[in-house]
Amino acid sequence: MHVLTKIFIVLVTLLAIAMVPLVAVYTHNEDSYRARYQRADNERRVAQIQVTDAQQALVSERAQMQQEIDARDAQIARLRTDMAGIRSDIESLRAETGRLQAELAQRDANLQALAAASDVNSRLKERFVSENYDLRERVLRAERVVMEIEDKLEESRQAFEVAEAARRKAIEERHRLEKELGSMTARIDDYVARFGSLDATAEANDGVAPDRTLTATVLAVSREDGNVLAEINSGSRDGIQRGWVMTIGSDGTFLGRFQIEEVDINRSIGRVTLESPDRGLVSPGSTAYAIKGRN
Repeated sequence: MHVLTKIFIVLVTLLAIAMVPLVAVYTHNEDSYRARYQRADNERRVAQIQVTDAQQALVSERAQMQQEIDARDAQIARLRTDMAGIRSDIESLRAETGRLQAELAQRDANLQALAAASDVNSRLKERFVSENYDLRERVLRAERVVMEIEDKLEESRQAFEVAEAARRKAIEERHRLEKELGSMTARIDDYVARFGSLDATAEANDGVAPDRTLTATVLAVSREDGNVLAEINSGSRDGIQRGWVMTIGSDGTFLGRFQIEEVDINRSIGRVTLESPDRGLVSPGSTAYAIKGRN
């Protein structure tokens, strides 16, 4: 065999030996990058779910609070109209009371002027006394009506103050929710700025997409032979159906995918997948989310 051929064979052997560590390093790095990408994708998915829940909750509560504000405004307008009518009635009654008091004073003067007369004076006195009692009774009734109307006016004023306070509270609550949504949006923007935007999450081909949005609490977790089963505190009375695919998380961290297998009236059992010790394992107290139309 020629010397150059031997040298070539030796060089090829050395090169093959040298490539083995490079291949091992490349394989290790590929697994590491794949795990990092999977964690980032799961974190983005949980963040998207949280933003969707926050937006839906804000829209629902904003509509409810707007309805309450409109109702309070209508009640305030009605109370203001009632107060104006009551004030007008009070003024009318006060004018009537003044007229009656003036008439009573005139009658008293006439009675005193005729007190010196004899029989006619006596008869007139009896007549005027009777009229005087009648006028006094009318004045007392008018005063009682005025007092009742003033009491109603005070009640209306207090109701107006309560309605105004409830209206202000509803407006403050709406502002608080808007601030929370702004904070959540800022967190998402910060995440995108750090890690970059990701492609839209592909939905699972298996399972049933929920027909409503709800949350439930994990009551118990069972692990045996690599299978993880969990029980939640919602069932058929809450609308949960067999095959639903939900998401389990804790404090904003994605913990796993949850597919319903058994449904009772107020309990459901399902299988947990996509768990990772790096993120944390599903445990009692974790929260299960169902997003309408998404599996």
